[in-house]
Amino acid sequence: MRRNKTARRVAFTAVFTALAVAFIYLAALLPTGQLGFLGLASLCGVAAVVEYGLPGGLFVWVGGSVLGLLIAPSKNLALLYAVFFGAYPVVKSLAEKPKSRLLEWCVKLLLFNAALTVALFALKMTVFDLSDIRFGKAILYVLGNAVFVLFDIAVSRAIGAYMGRIHPKIK
Repeated sequence: MRRNKTARRVAFTAVFTALAVAFIYLAALLPTGQLGFLGLASLCGVAAVVEYGLPGGLFVWVGGSVLGLLIAPSKNLALLYAVFFGAYPVVKSLAEKPKSRLLEWCVKLLLFNAALTVALFALKMTVFDLSDIRFGKAILYVLGNAVFVLFDIAVSRAIGAYMGRIHPKIK
């Protein structure tokens, strides 16, 4: 009986890892909707966390990151998944455990701003010279944080929909 549960867990997380990699690949291939596809890749990690806890989410995050960096045509998008979109389901799960909403949002916003800083640094090192943009960075951080809050609300609603419609069928 135990072996059956382990095999089911491995199969489930492997399928969601493959889906995450497919979404990363699609984000790299299609010129529009790149962040949308990375958001869908992030939802694969959400499903793994809901079904099998942090180990499932970590498996999808690490597996999707490694495979995405190996096979995706755009390493920048794969890196964005590895730094933020893949990590977010795990961080969200950990951040929402304490009862303090202030601590929860501090952790989430810290992750987002760290990921944005890494992304800007990677862009500066590979493609763009961002030294001329002075006020643009501040605006980018303000707007980015606002969009991130909307993203978090959307992920929370997606979790609610998953719990109501899909989770009962899996169990």
